[in-house]
Amino acid sequence: MIELSAFIDKLRAHPRVFIQAHDFPDHDAVASSFALSDLLSQLSIPSQIIYNGSIDRGSIHTMVEECGIDICNWQDSDISPDDITITVDGCIGEKNVFDTPGQEIAVIDHHEVTAPKGLWFCDVRPNYGAAASMLVEYYSHLKLPIRKEVASALQIGLNIDTAHLTRGFCSADIQAFSTLHALSDMELVNKVCKNTLESEDLTGFKDLLNEATINNRVAFAYLEHCNSKNILGILGDFLLSVEEIDVTIIAATLEDKIHLSLRSEVNHCDVAALVRTVLNDSQLGFGGGHNHMAGGVVTSNDILSDANPAQKLSGLFFEKLPS
Repeated sequence: MIELSAFIDKLRAHPRVFIQAHDFPDHDAVASSFALSDLLSQLSIPSQIIYNGSIDRGSIHTMVEECGIDICNWQDSDISPDDITITVDGCIGEKNVFDTPGQEIAVIDHHEVTAPKGLWFCDVRPNYGAAASMLVEYYSHLKLPIRKEVASALQIGLNIDTAHLTRGFCSADIQAFSTLHALSDMELVNKVCKNTLESEDLTGFKDLLNEATINNRVAFAYLEHCNSKNILGILGDFLLSVEEIDVTIIAATLEDKIHLSLRSEVNHCDVAALVRTVLNDSQLGFGGGHNHMAGGVVTSNDILSDANPAQKLSGLFFEKLPS
């Protein structure tokens, strides 16, 4: 990783660095940003972690509090156009990464993305299950210790993004898991990973069971109301545990938009490609992710104002599903 060392040397010329997680950050985004900030701190490079949107899961707040993660909404920071920004677990130019003030100079991500040209540093590894695994390798390359708080956060991010090493993982994720397991506060890790649901989420399960339809091992559900877009992935994982279901497509209205979460446990159905075909290529919205896990947002007024958006969306997705 000669590029990483050279990149860090270049950062030393700046008084501080902003580390930006993707919008509405999940456990992996927060944990990986925290690790990068800690790593830079050990090298005497000050940094601040920021994000756009909100952190709306109690389990993430628990991780932030217990691990001592200094993170804030970018609007509560003093970032200026003179500052530099590293995007972690997201990519500049993607719809889920808000264009904050400052010069965007680096991307560290594990999604299928195309980073813009001219960056100081770009490390995109879509075969990795979590950005957390990439940060573990950074520590190893730079021969820096991983503090217990950092290891615990990374282990949480890795566990949740890979569903405890049951989806979308590679050998590097397994190695990272082993490394972090020896360094983490496993009581905290288990506490956060086992308590990702909140009482208000139970309504979502009730609505899901009422609305879900199954066709050729594909489950579709449209929820008219939802308290958090992050619950959609949890609902999709829940349906995926049913023997007769291989692919899940969950949609919900949230803040006057329709959010989508897709899951697949079969190689022939790449849900990231599916959501891009249905939304991006048809200019109905935007989406992306991994072949086994993807998300999207519908922006088309034709669908948003439709009397039966569930029927319209299910039709669009089932039409494009691989045979």
